[in-house]
Amino acid sequence: MQRRDNTGDRGYGLTFEIRILLAEANLLLEEVWRRGRLFFCIIGLFIGLSLLDFWSFTANWLHIAALALFAIAGLYSLFTGLRRFRLPSRKRALRYLERRNELSHRPLQSLGGHSEAEKLNNTSGSLMWRIYQKSLRRYVNGLKVGFPNLDMGSEDGYGLRAVIILLLVAAVVIAGPRSGERLYAAVTPTIGTPEVPVDVTAWVTPPAYTGRAPILLNKLDSEEAPVKTYIVPAQSSFIAHVFGGGPEAPSLILEDQSEEFTATDAQNFQIQSAFDNSTTVRIEKDGEVIAHWRLTIVVDELPAVDLISDPEVTDRAAFKLQYQATDDYGVMQIGGEISRGEDGEKIELGLPTPGRGSKQIVSKSYHDLTAHPWAGLPVTLTLFAEDQIGQKGYSEPLSFVLPERKFTHPVAKALIEQRKNLVTDPEANAENVALVLEAIAGLPNSFNNDVTVILALSTARAILANGVGQESFDEVIELLWDTALRLENGDLSQAEAALRAAQEALMEALNNNASDEEIKRLVEELRAAMDNFLQALAQQQRPMDDPAAGDPNSQDQFINSQDLQKMLDRIDQFARGGARDAARQLLSELQDIMENLKNAEAMPPSASQQAGQQMLNELGKLMQKQRELLDQTFRQSQGRQPQQGDRRGQQPGQQPQNGQQQGQQGQQGQSGQRGNLQDLAQVQEAIRQMLGDLMGRIGENGEIPESLGQAERSMNDARGALEQGQGQSAMESESNALESLRQGTESLAQQMMQNGEGQGQQQAGPGQPGQGRDPLGRSMEQDGNEGSISDGAMLRGESEGFSKSRDIRNELQRRLSDPARPLLERDYLRRLLDIF
Repeated sequence: MQRRDNTGDRGYGLTFEIRILLAEANLLLEEVWRRGRLFFCIIGLFIGLSLLDFWSFTANWLHIAALALFAIAGLYSLFTGLRRFRLPSRKRALRYLERRNELSHRPLQSLGGHSEAEKLNNTSGSLMWRIYQKSLRRYVNGLKVGFPNLDMGSEDGYGLRAVIILLLVAAVVIAGPRSGERLYAAVTPTIGTPEVPVDVTAWVTPPAYTGRAPILLNKLDSEEAPVKTYIVPAQSSFIAHVFGGGPEAPSLILEDQSEEFTATDAQNFQIQSAFDNSTTVRIEKDGEVIAHWRLTIVVDELPAVDLISDPEVTDRAAFKLQYQATDDYGVMQIGGEISRGEDGEKIELGLPTPGRGSKQIVSKSYHDLTAHPWAGLPVTLTLFAEDQIGQKGYSEPLSFVLPERKFTHPVAKALIEQRKNLVTDPEANAENVALVLEAIAGLPNSFNNDVTVILALSTARAILANGVGQESFDEVIELLWDTALRLENGDLSQAEAALRAAQEALMEALNNNASDEEIKRLVEELRAAMDNFLQALAQQQRPMDDPAAGDPNSQDQFINSQDLQKMLDRIDQFARGGARDAARQLLSELQDIMENLKNAEAMPPSASQQAGQQMLNELGKLMQKQRELLDQTFRQSQGRQPQQGDRRGQQPGQQPQNGQQQGQQGQQGQSGQRGNLQDLAQVQEAIRQMLGDLMGRIGENGEIPESLGQAERSMNDARGALEQGQGQSAMESESNALESLRQGTESLAQQMMQNGEGQGQQQAGPGQPGQGRDPLGRSMEQDGNEGSISDGAMLRGESEGFSKSRDIRNELQRRLSDPARPLLERDYLRRLLDIF
């Protein structure tokens, strides 16, 4: 068989010709990939080493030698590859298509061929040849070219190409934006020994008390670039390092002053300085300015402190101070000074400083100065706040009358009168005071023959008769005060003083971030002091004319020892759980209760109190129903069948048939679950309507809390999700509704307190009405009654958030104790630890 010519297989359509062109392109790429293997490996190795900045670690002569070797190797590999390179032909393309399409007997190459039998017309041989040529045309259709076969292992048994490709990928990632710079440096080796370029690194470190991170000073991009200005706190440290250049030490220029750097080695220098005023900073080396900045110093401002309101006098003759203090970097201490006249004598007050180091502090404190000689006299109060560097800011002086205790016992009043005479002029009145004390001691029936009072009066007379100096008079003044308090209140005054001391000690420990063991010890001391105070208070209780007149369900603010013990337990839990702010807030509320505590007296609730408490109870019931709906939605979404104790509408002891239960599970499937969720949608709608009715009644008597409106919207979203069978979305909306109900309940209770429905004196006493109720009149019992807001549930809900805070604090402490961490990171961890 002979071929007519090289174009004998043409004329089979444009598609066939395109297939041949694509095959030739594949052959060309495969040939380049195969013949240029060595060339590509050499070039790839050079680029990879250059991107990894390999040449910067080699000597200049070695860099030049390597560059020459790479050039020779690249030219040699390129020459050998071109010498063996073959251009693709049409015949090779046809064979390529036959191999790709697995065509046997070379059908594509036989297209256009001819035979000697073809010359004999109308013979059986010529007819058969034409039939054969015609049958070959079917192979033209549906030919597949595919992609070029760039086999990594072709003629590369050691896998060098794969290693080079991996090197290039890693090098590009490492070099990043400096790829072009490193490639340029690779092909332009330095001849000779170049001078190391000068580089400057400088930063400003603010004082630690500011809590600010170091400020990095950027170097000038060019001499024409404008000078950058940085705002830094006063007393900041300036640190600069100069690398490279000649051996001459650079200079730090501050306005007209100059200071030389200290050499760390032959070509590196450093300096550390501090500025108190705004200045221009320049660094010069070899007569040239290599860095230039403008530093604007911000002076630490004086802290500010003010009274929020005038001092309030409590029923126990103490006065309450409500104050706020601010500072640009944090208040460390707050105090007060009480003065009178120009004699320079002052009474120092230590005020609690919660969140010590905070930029803004709002707090309050109670002070009992009834024992001071200035009690009942006009005085001037000035508050001061001190920041972390000792600067003090003072408030405007406030004049008020220092509260004094009113005594009703006749002997106590007489002793206080003699005490005032002794304070006014001790030298002149000492003899008369001794005579009066002797006369009072001669009438023991007037103070029930109290042996302690007799001994106190005898001791006072002896000191006045034999003592010398002001210290003796001060001792008598204090003794007369203690004796008068004993006559007036028995042991109540001492218990009250011990209670205040225990409260102040615990508050100070919380402010100073004391250890958990110290907090627990102070809580137990406060618990004991509070028990003693309540016992002393109960002994002073006036008997009621009609004990049965009190309503056991009275909504007045009755507090018993169990309620107060629960508050102490929560303070201990919050403090040791890391929630020091919550512990301080709860301790402050406990101080308010104890300062306004009175003996329990049965008082019938007012109509407004009854209405308000009824609304709170109904909100509690709605919360209970919403919580049950959330539990049911969770079970339905998980595809669980209600357990025996959770079944709704099933009689106790009734068991479903096993066959019936299995049949239901097999038949209902998802449709049954969706039907159950739709049933729960009706329950959600009913709860929402109940909330809407309650909000209408609340609106008639006052303002509707915004949280209740949010709860109604969340319930509506939950109903829609339940109707569509979306259990997860419904649970999220139901949880939001439950949280909004809780917030709305608290808002309503606070609104009642502000409107006067919950105001009045706190009352305490064993067995009195209101037992088991908190200061808002809510039930504190944990009996599971529907509608009650149990303290245990509140603790469980709040403990979750506090445990998270404790976990964060423990993790910060663990990282801070790791000595391997950088100094800047450890400073940052310390600032975070102050927050938690």
